[in-house]
Amino acid sequence: MIARVDRLRQVLLDHALTLGPSPLMARPDGSVATLAEGYIPLLVNFTEEDKAAKGLRKLKEQAEPEPPVYFSALEMARDHDALLLVGETGSGKTTFARHLALGLAEGGLAPKPVVRNEFGLVRDEAWLPAGEPAGRARVLPLCVTLKPSRRFHALLEARMPGIEALLSAEDWVSGEDSLLIVLDGLEIVGAGARQLLEDAARFKAQFRGVRLLALAETAATAALVPPAPFVRHALLPLLATQRIAAAKRLAGLDVRESRIGLGAAAANPAQFAMALSAATASETAEDITDAWLDRIAGEPQTARLICGLAADALSGKLQEADLLPVQRVRQLLAARHLSGEPAEAAVDPFRRQPSLYAPVLRSIAARLAGSGKAASLVEQLIAGEGEAALRGALLACEFEMAPVLRDAVKDRLLMIVTTGALTAVERERAGRRLSAWGDPRDLEALAEVPAGTFTFGANTHPNSAPPHALTLPAFRIGLYPVTNRSYGAFVRETGRLWRSPDGFDAERLSAPATDLTWRDAMAYCDWLTARWQAEGRIGANESVRLPTEPEWERAARGDQPDRGEAITYPWGQHWQEDSANSEEAGFNTTCTVGLFARGRSPYGCFDMAGQVWEWCTTLWGDDMATPHFRYPYAEDGREAEDAGPAIRRVLRGGCFSSGWQKACATYRGSLEPDGFWRGNGFRVVVAPKG
Repeated sequence: MIARVDRLRQVLLDHALTLGPSPLMARPDGSVATLAEGYIPLLVNFTEEDKAAKGLRKLKEQAEPEPPVYFSALEMARDHDALLLVGETGSGKTTFARHLALGLAEGGLAPKPVVRNEFGLVRDEAWLPAGEPAGRARVLPLCVTLKPSRRFHALLEARMPGIEALLSAEDWVSGEDSLLIVLDGLEIVGAGARQLLEDAARFKAQFRGVRLLALAETAATAALVPPAPFVRHALLPLLATQRIAAAKRLAGLDVRESRIGLGAAAANPAQFAMALSAATASETAEDITDAWLDRIAGEPQTARLICGLAADALSGKLQEADLLPVQRVRQLLAARHLSGEPAEAAVDPFRRQPSLYAPVLRSIAARLAGSGKAASLVEQLIAGEGEAALRGALLACEFEMAPVLRDAVKDRLLMIVTTGALTAVERERAGRRLSAWGDPRDLEALAEVPAGTFTFGANTHPNSAPPHALTLPAFRIGLYPVTNRSYGAFVRETGRLWRSPDGFDAERLSAPATDLTWRDAMAYCDWLTARWQAEGRIGANESVRLPTEPEWERAARGDQPDRGEAITYPWGQHWQEDSANSEEAGFNTTCTVGLFARGRSPYGCFDMAGQVWEWCTTLWGDDMATPHFRYPYAEDGREAEDAGPAIRRVLRGGCFSSGWQKACATYRGSLEPDGFWRGNGFRVVVAPKG
């Protein structure tokens, strides 16, 4: 059996080594850069700020937030034994996996400098921790291309027969090598993606040393919540600084003046390769495609033939795997072909395979902009009823259109946002566009919470125990967290400093206001009290303020009792998917308020689990780990507004990076009153003064 394990090691390493000479991109001079030569390190949507105490910041001398410093895809694969890496078509997922496999086979992946942000910050990227020597133990890469209707074990056995017996061998069990299974093309599995990842997770738990890397297209896996222990991260587009360095390294070009490959569309790695090959500075994917096609086709008839073949390959009519193997290139060429056809020729396949054909329709719309055919495309997309029409409207909202069509599309976006239709990722996109076009909802609406006795606290965490009965008078509370639109009005009128990098972004006006200290929130409440009294919205004897901790929990849980170890959520006492912008949703940021209709509290409040930690008036104490003011709740000074800056205030509800254990109705957090972060916000309460 020892010989068999040695053979496994050799087979996997030998296969990975064959990837090095494979072509990656054509240079402007016609030569070809191989994978070994041409790989550009990819970054992900996870920063050092995210990792360091979840990005918590404390205000010091009105300091501005530091620019983001991104981790690389390799570092995410290094740091997580089970990683789901997503990206759009052409984002370099497969290329990254092959680069990783090749580097592991060569025993390399030595530290090398990687650009980390648009300011050109460079830090080394390495597979092994700093100072750790490369030993005999190896990470063996096993790349598996997924296929429709094939289960994990069948795919694995077909790729490496007898793999389970080999991993059960004493030599493997007692050894130090590990096996990295790369699952490429998760989107092809469709609805079976979750089951496949669950099977892979069980396989990992069964055998020592197994690591998992799954690759998927973002749009096709928008609704996928990966099972534990998978962690989800998304690839970022190429930074301009990355492209400048790559052009110099790969083609000997200084593109800072010529702007070759620096157009906006060339941030997509596949389109950057096309732009570099065609030596074009074009800004759009369509212009890059045309320049690249002119270079390789030479004359119009050949160009038309290539585009038609690409359309057939994309639809599956042409089973030539090696013909234009990069999916993004197929989509762009198919769009050029279909832009000359009736709108139905592109919309019909989009309804059947939306994730595959959405990039095609975007490219068609760009080519048809300003023409009557563009209007026909929008009309076809929003025709009919049901999810297909909603999904069509979500795509159509990206296109230029006449006001009458825009109104029709806007109505459908509002339906997506308010009813919880489609996936969370699609609702997030709808919410952004609705915000930019003018969100018609009353985002300052209040919910009525009646007087009554309820259960406060829980036994699910020591800081929340013991659960006990508490009686509160009636009050009103915001249906939503305070949004950028509302807080921005306060900032414009008062000139108060606001550290939010996107608070005035049109697409983020309906998202919660963040990067706010406790004092910022209190000042907003005072300002809103005067405004609402002047408008007659509240009485002279009423005020707007932050909720006390009991008020917040009452609004979040209603009359739900404590049930021992069961965590209480606004919707019940079992975790429910697609109910909160928590870590499980995978956004890693705030979203338009009210997108999770299934997660409303008993009084109709949105986003009380996840989204943002919400400030309360209640004091915690000066120890981050243990509250000074413990339960049972009492009139013991914990509502004193004049407590010092070292005394932390209570935060409730969890945020977008909180898991299901914390994104609930009972978990307690805290922060100093001058602390702020992109995951902290608040909602208001209206109650009688005094």
